[in-house]
Amino acid sequence: MAFDADVAITLWPEYFDIRRTRAEGRRLPKNLCVENPDIDFIAKGAMILDLEFEVYENMSYPKNPRGTNGCVRVEKGKMSKGELLPKIGEILVQNQGR
Repeated sequence: MAFDADVAITLWPEYFDIRRTRAEGRRLPKNLCVENPDIDFIAKGAMILDLEFEVYENMSYPKNPRGTNGCVRVEKGKMSKGELLPKIGEILVQNQGR
């Protein structure tokens, strides 16, 4: 499936940040989160999963409008957001510290 920005899944680094609470935007259990998640590593996770993606730098997470961490938009179709988030989280944890 080709990348379509209109229906792509948006992945914010805040979803994977171990220092955030669920109310602050963390979407996964802490065992699937890392400190200081980077959009480049999230993009590499999408690449490992063979998904098309686009990186958007200097975008603000809606719950943190002053931060400009950016986001990664991933093609929709192969899996839902609920299936995708834990897989990206596992990849981030495995590659933490590299």
